Amino acid sequence: MLRFCTSLERLLERITGLAGFIGSMAMVIMIALIFGNMLSRYALGLGAVWAQELEWYLLSVMAMMGIAYAMKFDDHVRVDILSSRFSPIGMMWLNLITALLVALPCALLIIHYSFPFAETSMIRGERSPNSSGLPWRWIPKSMVVVGFVFVATESVRQALENGRRLIQHYAGRA
Repeated sequence: MLRFCTSLERLLERITGLAGFIGSMAMVIMIALIFGNMLSRYALGLGAVWAQELEWYLLSVMAMMGIAYAMKFDDHVRVDILSSRFSPIGMMWLNLITALLVALPCALLIIHYSFPFAETSMIRGERSPNSSGLPWRWIPKSMVVVGFVFVATESVRQALENGRRLIQHYAGRA
């Protein structure tokens, strides 16, 4: 059973790693796009609405992918005043309980309520109100769903990891 959990942990870790890769690529593209927009606007006097909107699309990808990736490396917001007083075993319990009772339910709730929002945008063919803007307004809206699917995935991975570590700790004491 522990071997299965470890294999599942590794799979979920790769999935979260994919989120980090996608987010980092979106950031690189966004930086290049912003630089190009700035150069064309101030050096050539040209501007493009679609390019500015593409920056927003890339920002949504970067932000939503980054949440799960930050969770993976424990770079998210935490109340350290409380958690710094816990022993390593206490931190494992805190991480397990937080993953199962806070992060996972919140992620599932956000997915549940944001899916119809993105779906409606896609069905209606929502596009930019600007004539030269981008179509597919559903892409940044659907990134909320995709991002929190990755958060749910990372929450399950953390719960498995901390549960496995706790089992190994208590099995070693018996």
